Amino acid sequence: MQIPEPLHAYEKSTLLAVCDNEHARFFLLQDRKSTEAGEIHVDHASKDGNDRTSGVNSGGGHFAEMDEKLEDQSERRFAKLLAEELHRRLQKQEFEELILTVPEPRINDFIEGLHNDVRARLVLTVGKTLTKEPLLEVLERIQKTA
Repeated sequence: MQIPEPLHAYEKSTLLAVCDNEHARFFLLQDRKSTEAGEIHVDHASKDGNDRTSGVNSGGGHFAEMDEKLEDQSERRFAKLLAEELHRRLQKQEFEELILTVPEPRINDFIEGLHNDVRARLVLTVGKTLTKEPLLEVLERIQKTA
């Protein structure tokens, strides 16, 4: 996809990682070109299925809740998976700079888990969950934040 005006171009090869607590989408940005570069996700369901409680509430609606402890473990596993993926991509010289969007309460967890070489390439972190947003809207938000 071409990055339209008035959005600025990316002079250096930039990896954009758009993340939530269990899923990340990757885009390579160079000049005015953006290319989808894959995605990763972690499945947080337990093998025995005991991590969820479901039922019908008093209004007749269905609900499902995930055990908070398991959800936290899943988020930590995902942060580790993300850190490993970013380090692997850096070793393959896929990018010179990194932009990371992650949910606000988890920013420090994600950044602290990054390899030092990856952290050194981090030029911008946006505390928003944008995984379901179209790429153009993500780029607009990033450039407003920068």
